[in-house]
Amino acid sequence: MIDGTKLVSRPNGEATVCWLAGLFLSYFMLFGETSTEVASHGALCLAGTFAVATGFETVRNWKALLRPDIVALLALYGLTFFEFLLPQPEVNEMVHAKSMHTACALAFLAFGSMVVGRHFAPRAPKFLEDLVQRPTPPRVLLTVFWLSFFLGTFYMLLAVNFNVLKMIDAMMGPRFTQPWGRGRYGDARALLNELGAMVNLVPPVAGLILSNREKYRPLTWMAVALVYAFCLFMGLAGSTRNVLAAYLITFLIAYSLSLTRKRILEFGLLCVCAAAGFFVSSKIMLETRTVGLKGYLRMRSEARAMPKLSVGVSETESFFVDLNLVNVAQLAEVFPSAHDFLGLEVPYVALTHPIPRALWPGKPEGLSVSMEDALGVDPQMTISSTYIGEAYMAGGALAVVITGLLFGALTGWWARFAVGLSSGLGLLIYASGFLAIAISMRSLYVFSVAILPTIAAMVLAMLLNPKPRREPRGTALGPLFDAQDHHAGAGR
Repeated sequence: MIDGTKLVSRPNGEATVCWLAGLFLSYFMLFGETSTEVASHGALCLAGTFAVATGFETVRNWKALLRPDIVALLALYGLTFFEFLLPQPEVNEMVHAKSMHTACALAFLAFGSMVVGRHFAPRAPKFLEDLVQRPTPPRVLLTVFWLSFFLGTFYMLLAVNFNVLKMIDAMMGPRFTQPWGRGRYGDARALLNELGAMVNLVPPVAGLILSNREKYRPLTWMAVALVYAFCLFMGLAGSTRNVLAAYLITFLIAYSLSLTRKRILEFGLLCVCAAAGFFVSSKIMLETRTVGLKGYLRMRSEARAMPKLSVGVSETESFFVDLNLVNVAQLAEVFPSAHDFLGLEVPYVALTHPIPRALWPGKPEGLSVSMEDALGVDPQMTISSTYIGEAYMAGGALAVVITGLLFGALTGWWARFAVGLSSGLGLLIYASGFLAIAISMRSLYVFSVAILPTIAAMVLAMLLNPKPRREPRGTALGPLFDAQDHHAGAGR
């Protein structure tokens, strides 16, 4: 830790007031004749609100940026409004300004509910507080690292008879063409596919090891760096931007948790490289979804030989994420006018999503009215609308508020249980939880899958460190959170 700086685990009361006031004002700033004008005004106002409110948090302690609630709010903004900071003229043909106004209002409700809900987080269970404070020898982190990587890639290796080169070649093919695909209904092999989620532990463990690499042999930490680089390649080849973003974010979060003064500049450079790399990679992944990374590289090579050829997305095309806000607006047009709200069907399907059909033959195949069916798109396509659109399908604006409150409470709880966090595996548990929290902003259906590696990290911590004992005061890592923050949360 830098100068032993601790992170107050509760949100700042003034920041929450700023959020609510900014959202209220932003709603009245939603004007414009086209949908892009409405969304752009919302994006600018919300960006200003986010900046000022976060300023209240960071002026006291810059490590507030590492809190789950801040990360989740930033992720939700990036998934909904960020792309409208840039021109998106094609959106005007996709949705009416009135529908976009409704979508922005629903998004504001989601943000407001989350910032309020984080103040109502329950206290962390005693056994979790003890678990994250158990001392972790370096060899234990290495064991977790290699075990996670092996289990996370085993189902892919099995599908190609453990031919690594064939596995890499398949990764570079178009999406959904890999021989290890789970398929729609799943089978006994899908049980192994679920173990693939263990690879999500590799980036945060790599971050912990590389930030304390003086404790390891050079060949050891260099091997760790190479494996993490391979995970980034997997994310790039998979053409799924949220997965690559999760690999980068969880690595940086874990790296920063035990950051020392001598590595401040190094961490800053890593952040810059990660941001630049993700921006470039996200544009590449838009072009590789249908042709694969191998096809993209071949087309690029042909384009260099024939400069007049245009490949993939135009160089002048505006940057976009997933147009989630547009999908929310379109859902608001058909629910409940054309389709009834789905009620508890949505959370039920979300919670049962990771269970393979081999274990539960009668598992629901999906929603009675899928998002693709409701919007009249090709069933082979997969569209997203963040948890805002999914909650709206369940029960309208009220369901959006309830879901936002629950997510807010979850982020607040995740920060509070880490009071006194000081061990390696404890830092891993905390960092891996960021993946589940951040990625759940994109969809409710991935939460039950994304939380599995965090649960696995807890189980590994109990198995590999069976005797709980508290670290003495003044340890090398030092506590991340201030244990005396009971009155500080809503203070200044």
